[in-house]
Amino acid sequence: MPPILSAIWTFACTGLFALAGSGLIYAQPADALLGIKLSSDIKAIVKEIETKTGAKIRSEFIKQTDSLLASSYIDDDGSAVVMVDFSVKNDAKKLEAIIVHELLHLGLRVSNYPTFIFSPSVRMAKGRAIDTEQDNINDLKDLIEHRVFKADMERFGVYKFIDLAGDTAAGARKRTGQMDGQVDAINYVRAILEYQNQSDVNEVKRIYQANGWTRSLQLGQNIAEIISRAGPQTPKDVEAVFLSCLLKMYPTQRGGIAFTLTIDKSNKFFQRLLINTVKR
Repeated sequence: MPPILSAIWTFACTGLFALAGSGLIYAQPADALLGIKLSSDIKAIVKEIETKTGAKIRSEFIKQTDSLLASSYIDDDGSAVVMVDFSVKNDAKKLEAIIVHELLHLGLRVSNYPTFIFSPSVRMAKGRAIDTEQDNINDLKDLIEHRVFKADMERFGVYKFIDLAGDTAAGARKRTGQMDGQVDAINYVRAILEYQNQSDVNEVKRIYQANGWTRSLQLGQNIAEIISRAGPQTPKDVEAVFLSCLLKMYPTQRGGIAFTLTIDKSNKFFQRLLINTVKR
């Protein structure tokens, strides 16, 4: 199974480097990542990750896809990886904020906070859930984790330099006349929980209403309330909140089906939970 990515989406670097495929991998000093000198607080996060993985963090500039600015994951060899899009290579403040964001996710990975992946046997209306719905699940997991380290995001100024406001509104305008789906609900959750100005949230709501996307508005509001009310902090908190949100996103009551979460024993480097369904 593929690694579960943590990702940022959109809606002057120094050091020696070597070409690696389409990316740039830096040979950098111990107190820097991708040419950004790390503060003592951020170095402490790096040290924790590297101690628990037993390997140096691998960082790389690559051409990201699907409007991603960055992504991070634990690789098949157990090492932590941070990949950042070339577009921010020369914006030091934004690059630092992106690196911090990915390190915070990796800090949870090595501290037994779970990721979630659909079992290949679970099917939705559009086909296998792992093929059609996994991206939504990854985004939901990230939003819950952002709540876990919200104070650190604010302390390190991440929201100041990574502003996602406008992306959801622009995308929704382009899709006027089309039906909405779970991805639109997740985007509204992101607007409610992470946009810094209420006027930007109101703009997304107005466009959704004009598009007739009432289901996404209601679902997004419900999920945002679950996450906000719970204020998850521990791995078990994250698991419980995720399951509550999952049941909202994919109601199963009429079919007599329930979701279950079980440990994926094939993954030995971090905790990954398989999403399965059982009859009640």
